[in-house]
Amino acid sequence: MREDFNIVIKYIKNFKSRSIAIMLSIILGTALIVGVGTLSKSAQQADVNRTKREMGTYHVYYKDIDKNQLEIVKKGKDIKNIGITSYYASTDVSEKLSINILYADNNYLNDESNIVKGRLPKEKNEVVLEAWILNSMGLKPEAGQELTFKLYNKEKSETFKVVGILKDRYKDKSVGRCEMFLHLDENDMSQFTANVEFNEGSPIRNDIEAIANAANIDLKEQVGVNKSLVQTVEDNGGIDVASKSTAFAMSIFAGLVIYSIYSISVYQRIKDYGMLRAVGATNFRVFRLMIYELLIIAVVSLPIGILLGMGGAQLFNKLGGNITVEGKLESTPFVIPTEVILLSIGCTLVVILIISIFTYFKIKRISPIEAIKGNYGSNSKIKKSNFIIAKISNHISQTKSISMKNIFRNKKAFILIMLSMSIGGVLVIRNNYAYTISDAMYEQQTKGTYLNGDFIMQVTSANDERVGLSDGDIKKIKNIDGINEVKAARILESRLVLPKKDLLEKDFNKQLDSEIYVRDVLNGSLIDDKSSDTYLMKQKLKGYNDEMLKSLEDYSISGKIDIEKMKKENLAVVYMPYIYDDNGTKSKVLGGNTGSPLADIKVGDIITIKYPKGKIEDTQKYWQGKDNCQYEDYTFRVGAIVNYPYADDNMYTGDDGIDVIVSDKYLDGLVGNSNYDVVYANMKNGANHNTINKKLGEIGSKVPGIVTTDMTEDKKMDEQILKQKRLLDFGVVAVMFAISVFNIINNVSYNLTSRTSEFGMLRAIGIGEKDFKKMITYEGLFYGVISSAIVVVTSLLMQIRMYKTFGFEAYGMDFVINYKLYVAVVLANIIVGLLATYLPARKIKESSIVEAINIIE
Repeated sequence: MREDFNIVIKYIKNFKSRSIAIMLSIILGTALIVGVGTLSKSAQQADVNRTKREMGTYHVYYKDIDKNQLEIVKKGKDIKNIGITSYYASTDVSEKLSINILYADNNYLNDESNIVKGRLPKEKNEVVLEAWILNSMGLKPEAGQELTFKLYNKEKSETFKVVGILKDRYKDKSVGRCEMFLHLDENDMSQFTANVEFNEGSPIRNDIEAIANAANIDLKEQVGVNKSLVQTVEDNGGIDVASKSTAFAMSIFAGLVIYSIYSISVYQRIKDYGMLRAVGATNFRVFRLMIYELLIIAVVSLPIGILLGMGGAQLFNKLGGNITVEGKLESTPFVIPTEVILLSIGCTLVVILIISIFTYFKIKRISPIEAIKGNYGSNSKIKKSNFIIAKISNHISQTKSISMKNIFRNKKAFILIMLSMSIGGVLVIRNNYAYTISDAMYEQQTKGTYLNGDFIMQVTSANDERVGLSDGDIKKIKNIDGINEVKAARILESRLVLPKKDLLEKDFNKQLDSEIYVRDVLNGSLIDDKSSDTYLMKQKLKGYNDEMLKSLEDYSISGKIDIEKMKKENLAVVYMPYIYDDNGTKSKVLGGNTGSPLADIKVGDIITIKYPKGKIEDTQKYWQGKDNCQYEDYTFRVGAIVNYPYADDNMYTGDDGIDVIVSDKYLDGLVGNSNYDVVYANMKNGANHNTINKKLGEIGSKVPGIVTTDMTEDKKMDEQILKQKRLLDFGVVAVMFAISVFNIINNVSYNLTSRTSEFGMLRAIGIGEKDFKKMITYEGLFYGVISSAIVVVTSLLMQIRMYKTFGFEAYGMDFVINYKLYVAVVLANIIVGLLATYLPARKIKESSIVEAINIIE
């Protein structure tokens, strides 16, 4: 064993340049696998943190459970935290603001939020709530004040003392959900909701079901799963597809390079192996020497590669966090991916084993005598020139002809170089394209929240459509110091008369009607009018002010949005949902360029909207189509069609109906003086958002049902989170590209250096410095052009396949080619090809002709 190691160390020292080349290949391949894996794991963890912020920290809730069931839930497996709540009451519909009042234990309050002023409640009628809710009531965010409300279905009003102010919860604030919390004493209550957070890495879905079964809790009626968070946590549990594919590709890449370099160095010591076999060494011992040599190099290289990959990843990770926000923003976590490190080590060991086996079988075919004499395989190297190359050579200069023959003489080396120069570019384009879908998903989610202003004022009550902000209120908002733009929308819950033949995506409405909200609250999305062979589609008639109408221009599909004409005529913009079919599942694409229109409505068509005369007395019956209202018919001419309505109140039909949008001035003439349901106010740069928010709260508090939210800091946090994510994605691509460049230079440089003696002979027979330079330049240029062609073709085919299989269309994305990236990769390949040939050419040129001819290594 010791003797074998001495032999191996001798070989490593004697063939230094090739040993270093092998070491570099292992280092760079490992660095890429670990770097990509580290960035991907950090991005996964950042995604978990973002989802927790937007969806809450709990994976599931079990509602309407008794004390015995609660105790069983507490004993559940893999539980990290439990927050307990219990419903107490809600404010009456006559109150200006709709607030749910809940009992909550300290676990729930501290996990979902935390106290920023005052303390947690202890005594009866002591409450805590968020500052934005107090602001919506026109009150200061201070502890010590008392709030008196009339409660729903209770005779007497109740007074509550505010003892603490909670940090705003994004998931509730973003949708205008107002909640106030009392102290929860389990001994005084009989019904609870248990909110459970599980340990990450545990089988969460199985644990949820196991607890429900053990406690006899109805999975359909009493269990609410935070599906987005559970899915994100599950995705964070293992090695992602990008890391696996990168590890696989780089293992092949590094393996080819190592095999090429190592097999040549083995042939140069074939005499030694021949003598060992001649004096009695077994074939297995020769194989063992190869394994030992590569393992020793790997043992030195792997730690360096792992540290280099993690260091590069951390560099990009630290580039985030440049936006200053008032709220706490958790920085993108730096995750040490143990699984990825083990994957990189495993890939290297497999590559070493495969290379040793292939090389061993090569030398096994050579007898010991032939190996000692050194005449092995000499005849097999003499091959006829390729016919096509020979013909081309007749029409090009002598130096180019020599370069081309040299390039194609060793086909294996040429293929290896092409793989080296192509794999990196293909991986860069592939990963860049893969990350565009995550950006599109984020944009789709953002559009669906309709948080399109720095400040949002919105009516949260559906009991009276006449309630809202008046023209006078809008003027006051515009006059606030620091406000530079106010967009306002009036939203009426109406019905579109739609011929049955014009409904193109009937399956979408069938799928929609199966959803709990549409089924139970709306009683379906369509009313079938059999007498006229039409549907009455539940949707909205909206009146936008000029600023809001201008916002629709970015989402125009056809026609023209003529604001001045819309003020005077029955000219309307129609919001058309576009539907994408994903193997039978229909999904709506907001503001995207894909999918099919829900209905056959075109620019120039005349459409009819039905809206009740007078006040809607029973909102619930009206929503369900069970009312006895008298309707007024309004006709509009379609002037433009858009695929995103820009403003919505997230009530009634949401954005699932075909909304008709007109000028607020024209709507005034149809149904009376306008009261706005949604207002987006944007502030000037440098303005004080706290001062503006306070003034908006004072205006909104005078109107029943108005919730005022300051989204400025939340938007900055969203931008920062997205920036951090994009930096991580860019880091993956940049690390891949940088290390690929090193691998290319290593491989091409080695290929040229190994032919130093041949170049010395060419110089000896009279090739001048200028011709020698041209020959090398042409070779580098040829490598760059051919590899670029391979990259472009392969990447296009891969991108087409990804577009069809990864669901890009579901997020409104057309098939788009990033021409700039393609051009950048092509130019980089050509530059790298020239650079890779230039560096060794200088070394060859600086050596004397005699030295060059005599160079062995």
